[in-house]
Amino acid sequence: MLLVRGLVVLGAILVVLSLIAGYVRFQALDSDSVEQLAGDLIADQQIRDEVADTLVDELFANVDVAAAFEQRLPPEQQGLAGPIASGVQLAADRLARELLERPRVQELWVASVRRAHENLINVLEGDTERIQTAGGAVVLDLRPLVIQLGDRVAILGNVGQRFADDPDAGRITILESDQLETAQDLTQLFKVLGLWLWIVPVILWAVAVWLAEGRRRDILRMIGISSIITGLLVLVTVRVAGSYVVDELATTESIEVAAGNAWDILTAQLRDGGITLVGLGALLLVAVWISGPSGRATETRQWLAPHIARAEIAFGGAALLLGLLVWWGPTVQTQRWQLILATAVVLALGVEVLRRQTAAEFPDSRRPS
Repeated sequence: MLLVRGLVVLGAILVVLSLIAGYVRFQALDSDSVEQLAGDLIADQQIRDEVADTLVDELFANVDVAAAFEQRLPPEQQGLAGPIASGVQLAADRLARELLERPRVQELWVASVRRAHENLINVLEGDTERIQTAGGAVVLDLRPLVIQLGDRVAILGNVGQRFADDPDAGRITILESDQLETAQDLTQLFKVLGLWLWIVPVILWAVAVWLAEGRRRDILRMIGISSIITGLLVLVTVRVAGSYVVDELATTESIEVAAGNAWDILTAQLRDGGITLVGLGALLLVAVWISGPSGRATETRQWLAPHIARAEIAFGGAALLLGLLVWWGPTVQTQRWQLILATAVVLALGVEVLRRQTAAEFPDSRRPS
């Protein structure tokens, strides 16, 4: 039994690793997911306000507003250029927030993020013919948004031309060229692990159940409890890590709120994974209880016996429940066909085992006419 329990524990550890690998694979390395993520981020008001502040900072870092006012003011009033420039920056803050509330501008933000991500993936996969880089680095190009903001501040003049003269203006570096080799190796690793690693713990648990002849219910119960514990561990870790990251990033209350919202959006798939593990573990414990020797469980099987004696009713009902779960889609994992297929196979096996058990216990049961 020590080997069997070891297989269960090892499977639980690999479940957590497969969840992390799947998160990286389906969240960080998929452009469609990143595009949706960018839309969710810019739709949040607190995050949108921080993006607006970034646009204003980029604008005023590349345009000398005080010098522009000095050129237009008479010599005796040029000392007012600094205070006036500060007032213009405050006005630009308000304009940036208003600008980012517009759907078309939000679409421009999402497009910029997707384009940067596609360039990043092309670099990581070695497809350098279709990428757009700046000095060998992959960048997020915010210039279209910054230029739109600058055009609304008339005193700044031709902002587009100024940004055209400086290729680095309005660009945020995502990946430096000296980080390329390591990032490429990790990308290939996570692409493979994210797709297939989850199969390994399933196999380990299946082997554990197969080896535990005579104590299979105990091992199934252990697997269910392990699934719940690992799911809760993931949820707690995401919460604790989020508190740490937000505290490290936050310098003001507004940044703290925005960082917290961003963390919640960015880690939604990990939380979904934890919830999925808890749900699967709970369902497995229910299945173990139904097949158990307790009086309530026996009464439940006796009630079910005439209904599940007919295969079309038993398997049809199970298929209906699985279909409703997929239609509901409470977590992202319930939308992935690989996991749905694996769940369908396990569910079908469980239904067949229950049918055989009830048929042996209540051979005279018939579905009421």
